[in-house]
Amino acid sequence: DEIMHQDISPLYAADIHDQLKKQFAYLSGGRGGDGCPVITFPDYPAFSEIPEKEFQNVLTYLTSIP
Repeated sequence: DEIMHQDISPLYAADIHDQLKKQFAYLSGGRGGDGCPVITFPDYPAFSEIPEKEFQNVLTYLTSIP
């Protein structure tokens, strides 16, 4: 809830390149029944070690892609 209610400036892939390279989350190309994109979280051994801000950045970027 808190993440969704923050004023967030646009992020660009170049800004978070290193975070995206970890591939702990990605857009699979699918869409849900309501048309929303499906974000996939593959098995990532160090998932619990991802800093919250990094997680927020990646999700914010992925959900902003049209």
